[in-house]
Amino acid sequence: MALSTGRPAAPRLIETPSLSDQVRNILLEALTSGQLRPGDRINEAELARALGISRNPIREAVSGLAQRGFLVSAPRRGHFLRHFTPQDVNDVFSFRICVESFAIRQAVPLMTPGDHEDLRGIVERMIAAAHAKRLSDLREEDMALHRRICEFSRNRQTVRAHEGIDTEVQMLIAFVDLDHETPIETALAHVPIVEAMATGDIGRSVGAMEDHLRATWDHVLEVYGQLGIGAPGRMPRPEAVPAEGIG
Repeated sequence: MALSTGRPAAPRLIETPSLSDQVRNILLEALTSGQLRPGDRINEAELARALGISRNPIREAVSGLAQRGFLVSAPRRGHFLRHFTPQDVNDVFSFRICVESFAIRQAVPLMTPGDHEDLRGIVERMIAAAHAKRLSDLREEDMALHRRICEFSRNRQTVRAHEGIDTEVQMLIAFVDLDHETPIETALAHVPIVEAMATGDIGRSVGAMEDHLRATWDHVLEVYGQLGIGAPGRMPRPEAVPAEGIG
C-alpha cells in the first residue's frame, strides 16, 4: 500500500530523444549506409538548414561523434568522416571475431526454442528483403542478427563490447560496398550460423561465425589493396579457446 505524502503526484516524465541525439542518429545512419564517404566534410550550416534547426545541437552531435572516433577535426576546416587504415580493419575484425565467438559460447547453452525461432525469423526477413531488393532492410536485419546473438549470451559486457565496434564495422562495409555478394547471397550466408546454433554444437557454431566474419574481413582488405591503400594482410588466425576455458 502506497504511503500518502499529502503532495500532488509528480507528472510522469516521457523520455524523448534530444535534438542532438536525433542529429547524431541521422549522421550515424549516413556514416553506416555509405551516404557519407571517408574524407567527406560534415557541413553543419547545410545540415542545420536541411533539418530546420539551429547549429547548436548539430555541433553537439558532431562533437560527440568525434569523441567516439567516427569523425576527425581539422583546425579551421571542420569535421570529416575518418579514414580507416588496413590496421584499423584488422583491429576491428579480429576483435569482432573474439566478441561474437565468445557470445556464441555463452549463448548456445542458454538458448530456448523461442530464441532459436527468433534467429530464424531474422534470417527469413533478410531473405525476403533480399528478394525484394530492400537493401536498407537487409542491412538492418543483418545488424539485428549479430546483435541478438550477443544479447542471448546474457552478458552485458559482451553486448557493450559488440555495440562499441558495430558502427565501425558498418562504416567499413559501407566504404567497400561489398558488391562481391548479391543481396540473396548476403542473406543466405547467415543460414549456417543459425542452423549450427540450433544443434547446440558450440564448436560448429563458433566455426560458422568465424568463417562468415573472416570472409568479410578478407574482402575488405582485398578492396583496400585494389584501391592502393597498402594492406598488410590479415592477422594470423587466433588459437581457438575451448568452451570450458571460458568462465
